[in-house]
Amino acid sequence: MPRTRMLVSQCDVGTIISEDVKSYQGITLVAKDSVLNQYILDRLVDMGILYIWTYSSDTPEAKVTLANSKQVEASYVESILVVKQVLGELSSGGKLNYHKITQLSELVYGSVNDSVNVVKYLNNIRDKDEYTYTHCVNVAFYSMLIAKWLTLPKEEIEEVIQAGLLHDIGKVEIPDEILNKPGKLLELELDIMQRHSLIGYYCIKNITEISQPIKEAVLSHHERVDGSGYPYGLKGDEIDLYAKIIAIADVYDAMTQDRVYKKGVNPFVAFEMFQTLGMGTFDVHVLNVFLKNIAVNFTGLDVILENGERGEIVYVPPYEITKPIILIGSSFIDLLGTNRRIISVGQGNSKTIFEEDSCK
Repeated sequence: MPRTRMLVSQCDVGTIISEDVKSYQGITLVAKDSVLNQYILDRLVDMGILYIWTYSSDTPEAKVTLANSKQVEASYVESILVVKQVLGELSSGGKLNYHKITQLSELVYGSVNDSVNVVKYLNNIRDKDEYTYTHCVNVAFYSMLIAKWLTLPKEEIEEVIQAGLLHDIGKVEIPDEILNKPGKLLELELDIMQRHSLIGYYCIKNITEISQPIKEAVLSHHERVDGSGYPYGLKGDEIDLYAKIIAIADVYDAMTQDRVYKKGVNPFVAFEMFQTLGMGTFDVHVLNVFLKNIAVNFTGLDVILENGERGEIVYVPPYEITKPIILIGSSFIDLLGTNRRIISVGQGNSKTIFEEDSCK
């Protein structure tokens, strides 16, 4: 797709960015495929950013954004169908069709450079009845983005995608009444639930085509760096990198997606939970990379505030990702300087409990 390096002073509102705009310290300020608004243009000037890469003017903005979003949607829908087939065969006593998983990882990887459309599309998924399948695919997409933001090579990113697709395959052996139980699990039920990582590991343990890091991710995606996870209570560097990536993607999706028994929280509530409860639980480096990079992709989404006001996210400050700048009417509202809180981003959401999501 044609790209042009432009002076910020010559860019117009509505121009689409073709590469991440980073500060001189390497912090992402505006994500690739974001649509420039007046607030962003003014801030780029204030921060001394002179040039940015944009899509050429002969590429109509609507066609660019529509084509990208349609590609993400097509990949996602295909992924759901394949995961349903693979898990269905497994739950019926068949063998894992790993060839389909590798093919699927290549399909998902095709969206690796389109984080804006991936994040915005996943934010709008609300199919609680298909959660078993959507969750696996969502985690694969989020894990892919984290691996990309960690600058892992293509081969490892594709393995991380496979680990995301496979991370919960052990749940095919867990009774539905436990998987979908509203509220807190009883001790015996929790013990059964926590067996899914071991079940999943033993399901793929002897498949030679699957790399050991993928197997470790399936086994250890509920381990936590402070030793509070399961099944073995591993700590710090005892946990493989893939597992650390999957752990964050897994909990983020579990918190933000609707279930049959609860509503998901909005992304900014999830960010706040990660910044408080999560800093001692997840790998700090991986978590910081995730938070700083994913937050900037929410620019342009509609929000509803606690007082009922409706607006649009025009910028997410990298230094305070839980307090985006909101355009309400003709006024820019900096949430950092007010007591206003977001209750919905794109979809209606309500609060849930961080700890419950981290164990399921």
